[in-house]
Amino acid sequence: MDNVLVTIKKIFFTMIIVPSMLLMSCSTHVVVISDHPPALIEKLPYKIGLVLDSAFTDYSFTREKDDEKIIISLGESQSELFDQIFSSMFQKLSIFSTKPLSSEMLSDLYVSVTVEDLQLSLPYETSVNVFEIWIQYKLQISDSQHSNICGWTISSYGRTQTRFLESQEKALNQATNAALRDAGVQIATRFSQVPEVQEYLEKKGYKK
Repeated sequence: MDNVLVTIKKIFFTMIIVPSMLLMSCSTHVVVISDHPPALIEKLPYKIGLVLDSAFTDYSFTREKDDEKIIISLGESQSELFDQIFSSMFQKLSIFSTKPLSSEMLSDLYVSVTVEDLQLSLPYETSVNVFEIWIQYKLQISDSQHSNICGWTISSYGRTQTRFLESQEKALNQATNAALRDAGVQIATRFSQVPEVQEYLEKKGYKK
């Protein structure tokens, strides 16, 4: 009888406990680490207020699919990116967690940034040896009196080849960084060309 109980316990451990432990270990957590160089562009002679709330600065993406959990924490890295890009674009930058109401903190423009969507694709999902990341940002742009100018959506993309990397974490970090760089390039080169922004800046005397 004792041998039977021991056998049952072994079977239970093999069939239930071990698979559960394997599933629990099937998790990837990537804390994105970036180095964002300043954009080499001519500064616009204006003051800008960049509004990055806690949902943005602490942003993490989580996906649970096919018994695998993936977490990508990029709040700090994307906050540094937007700080660097707008510092390079404008004469003076102030960063806020909420849009200021005080008239003493007036800026020529306010830009509130949110993450609207993030998607990822793993190699086995696309039948190619590539990790891909898509990030969609919404930039809500308003004037010095907080009146809405426009909402501008940008979609950025990054990819990497797994054969050049040692782990899934490094691959996802590299793909996410590529997507962040793409977002930075789009903002630096296209922000002042958004029709509503261009019209507003021209009213303030800006000419190319």
